[in-house]
Amino acid sequence: MAGPSYHMRINKAADRFSLIEIIKRLPKLKNNLDEYTYYGFGGPFLEDMRLIYEFYPEIRMISFEEIRKVFLRQKFHIPCGPEQLTLENCNVTNFIDNLESTDEKSIFWLDYTDLDLICFTDFEKLLNKLSQGSVIKITIRADPRDYWIIPKNIENRRQKSRMIENFRRIFGEYLPRPSAVPSWKSEDFAYLLQEMMQIVVQNSLSADITNLTFYPISSFYYSDSTWMFSITGIIWPRTDFEAVEDAFKDWEFKNLVWNRPIHIDIPNLSTKERLHLQKHLPRERPRGPVLRAEMGHLIDEDIIRTEYALEQYAAFHRYFPYFLRGIP
Repeated sequence: MAGPSYHMRINKAADRFSLIEIIKRLPKLKNNLDEYTYYGFGGPFLEDMRLIYEFYPEIRMISFEEIRKVFLRQKFHIPCGPEQLTLENCNVTNFIDNLESTDEKSIFWLDYTDLDLICFTDFEKLLNKLSQGSVIKITIRADPRDYWIIPKNIENRRQKSRMIENFRRIFGEYLPRPSAVPSWKSEDFAYLLQEMMQIVVQNSLSADITNLTFYPISSFYYSDSTWMFSITGIIWPRTDFEAVEDAFKDWEFKNLVWNRPIHIDIPNLSTKERLHLQKHLPRERPRGPVLRAEMGHLIDEDIIRTEYALEQYAAFHRYFPYFLRGIP
């Protein structure tokens, strides 16, 4: 995937910090964090593991990485001792297949760079293996450009038709409607993928089978050199939604009832601009017009886009990472 390195993508960083916020609220559900193990795709720099260790050192971690050279790079960047973080050179699907059902609490982040059937089947398997209180976050590609092309001629139109037919053929089992197709709008495409995740939950955790369900906690879509969709939820008794609602009621980005995903679109700002805006935050909505007035200049093409960008910054400013040049 082209673009900035994995750990330096601003919108991705906000999505990553949203998981940190979710973990912080798990004790409200009477879950001790030292009972959890975090499983994720650490990437070459193990950025997720570094943050988990920084904020929640009591949580054990396991990173899975299929590519050998990346795995060896991880061993160089490991942020803590092996008793706290285990590095696995393995395929995540094989890892999930071999995972035993357990009463231990888990936090899984399945972070895929593509949109494949395996994304849904891995999620489905985890739903049937993890215990009450476990958290699953799944991030998948949601780029309309994969399915929509400009029909300049007959062959283009045929190709577009084949692409949509192929989508229905691959994902038909999880489509909410037989007529569903990937939208050319990023927001609608992300929402379709969320509906498909909801179908997985309904099929896997049927009320006839178990008293547990998967309650969504948050869902986002954002550009990360390509469009991505990300949803996080918790496995919890279907009769105790009030407990989940109470635990996350004060969080701005909660999505507890399968509402449409929230857009993350943080603007690029200089450190000087951020420090200037910081003294005017937090504040109640609408924040964009106030911050534009305080800024005194536009950061996008016009006033409307500038105010939208600054509203985004106000919403996610606590999750905005600082990238500084240093002398090694």
